[in-house]
Amino acid sequence: MIGRRKKASPLPSRVYEKNGAWYFVDIHRKWHKLCRVSDGLTRLYSELAALNRDAEDRNEGTMPALIDAWLLAKLKGYAGKTQEEYRRMATFIKSEFDAQWRVEDVEPKDIARFLDKHFESKPNASNKYRALLSVMFTFAVRKGLRNTNPVSEVAGATEGKRDRYITDAELDAVRAAALIGNDGKPTPSGPPIVALIELAYQTAQRIGDLLALNWSDVSDEGIMFHPAKTVNSSGVRMLIVMTPELKATLEGAKAGKVKAIGPVICTQAGGRFTYSGAQTAWKRACQRARQRYEERCKKENVEADARHLVGMHFHDLRAKALTDKRRQEGAAAAQALAGHTTAEMTAHYTKAREVERVTPVGKRDSA
Repeated sequence: MIGRRKKASPLPSRVYEKNGAWYFVDIHRKWHKLCRVSDGLTRLYSELAALNRDAEDRNEGTMPALIDAWLLAKLKGYAGKTQEEYRRMATFIKSEFDAQWRVEDVEPKDIARFLDKHFESKPNASNKYRALLSVMFTFAVRKGLRNTNPVSEVAGATEGKRDRYITDAELDAVRAAALIGNDGKPTPSGPPIVALIELAYQTAQRIGDLLALNWSDVSDEGIMFHPAKTVNSSGVRMLIVMTPELKATLEGAKAGKVKAIGPVICTQAGGRFTYSGAQTAWKRACQRARQRYEERCKKENVEADARHLVGMHFHDLRAKALTDKRRQEGAAAAQALAGHTTAEMTAHYTKAREVERVTPVGKRDSA
């Protein structure tokens, strides 16, 4: 039986003497012979070092080692929110592709099995994991751990195109619900959350860029944005020109406090809102708005619309902004506001939400 040594020993940890020889016992309780005791301690340490090098070489080609190497080399190139998400996803991937999996042995069928096993009814999540696995195996090819990317032979899941358009009435209801809680009193986070919602609609920028916005990015000219999602692609920098409406929103974000530095959207303590905190506030405002709508319908004895104030994501505010901008000023203006490099990217946001306005057939000519 192997246990902690009761007496001091000149031998390294996990090295034991047995039948005139020295052995190293690994965590799986497997005995590895190093040398004869008569060969001396110098030979012992040489053999132990060689054994450890072999173990490191063996581990280098495993899936957990590949994932850790990719996280160390590539993760820093992504935005903070994406880094957090990729760390979580990488941990889940390692729980499936453990140390028994060698990088060179993973086949397309193994990727397909993993995706179908966990995300068969979640096409969006399936495609996200597929994309992450693909970049990891591309990294493996560059490191010489394999010659092909097995993910490229696995088709992505078919996602239903999101077409939720937030109406002006819905947006007004959510704003009001963000300011007043169920107890009828003002919510502590109401003003900054309303400012966040207003900025999301007026500027069509993503929530991560809005939460990262500092007062140093604001001037009399307007608001300077450097979208994190495009920092490694188009690298676009945008100045959204100051308007009276935008200025009023920024004044509301101050909530009576004069700030020269720090985040535009901040907590009562002056700190920066987290992504999860802002998302939670948005969801609660949507829920309160729906609850009040149902109560009003019940009081007025009318049937509530099952779709009103339901299924709204914060990101839908960007889609609403671009759709409205396209309707008001055309596709080119919407593309410029979005910071997209191609019109097709903007169309992805607007086409499914755009309503074609047509006139009915006129009066028939009498025969």
